[in-house]
Amino acid sequence: MRRLSRRSLLSVTGAAALSFSLRPFSAFAGFWQQLVGQQEPKPTKPITPNHEFYVTSYRSPPSIRVGEWSLSIAGLVDRPVTLTYEQLIAQPKVTQIVTLECVGNTVAGELMSTAEWEGISLRSLLQEVGVDAMAYDVVFRAADGYSDSIPVNRAMAGDVIIAHTMNGVALPQGHGFPARAIVPGHYGMKSVQWLTEIEVVAHDHKGYYQQKGWTEAAIVKTMSRIDVPGHGATVHGLRQQVEGIAFAGSRGIRLVELSTDGGEHWTAARLAAPLSPYAWTFWSYDWTVPTPGRYTLRVRATDGDGVLQTTLEQDPASDGAAGLHEITFAVVG
Repeated sequence: MRRLSRRSLLSVTGAAALSFSLRPFSAFAGFWQQLVGQQEPKPTKPITPNHEFYVTSYRSPPSIRVGEWSLSIAGLVDRPVTLTYEQLIAQPKVTQIVTLECVGNTVAGELMSTAEWEGISLRSLLQEVGVDAMAYDVVFRAADGYSDSIPVNRAMAGDVIIAHTMNGVALPQGHGFPARAIVPGHYGMKSVQWLTEIEVVAHDHKGYYQQKGWTEAAIVKTMSRIDVPGHGATVHGLRQQVEGIAFAGSRGIRLVELSTDGGEHWTAARLAAPLSPYAWTFWSYDWTVPTPGRYTLRVRATDGDGVLQTTLEQDPASDGAAGLHEITFAVVG
């Protein structure tokens, strides 16, 4: 069982962030251990401010002149269309609160955040242009050459949006301006940023990550983490409130449990209602500590389908990290 600190540091950028996204966790175990215990724990915000929203720095934002930008919807459609930015934002709007997680996120890592996204329904857009019966994938293409895709039936599910607004303001450059896809329940690789084209094709499109051997479905794994107390902390008092989050993409969270004895016994935590069916769930647990001492807490979640989070440890490559999060800390009277 890995003993990870509750979160990686937001200051891990550049080469380190690249490595978290593209290389196994084991390659950075030493670097990670240097960070453990060096930050004060703080509760996660329900909505992540734009400047705190995670980025994967292996992709630098392309320089886009909005007056020269357009979004084309082409391929196997009856009525191809090209939208300017003004035409895009004039379309009927939908708003969704969605948590995104990077496929390169580690167990209890920082590469996940939640925002309120506003844009247009992909299903409505595809219905307007008319999708050919031979269509297989909907491909998202970006200004920097990146691409990924989702099956047509996923694109028509009704929850995928082409977002132009993030937390009430136009998408920041670092988060996809002028437009990006938001695909709930899938790792962030599918929510392509800096969109320039949506193409409907008759084949299974292999995008950037798939060409490197990473997951094609990119379904978010069930995760849970302990945010408070922090790993390696010393806390005072025999009554402690333990807090954290759990997430299972579009499946939601049915149950979060905490163990104080190495997994022998589990006790249910309180769940707060999520802000949307696509957002993380906050949990808390009022713990009466038996005596002062050193303790290890472990957390697990059950998703909305009734499936328990796996205890099998897995590095992010090639379809997302797995395993239970635990922390060790000291309690003094």
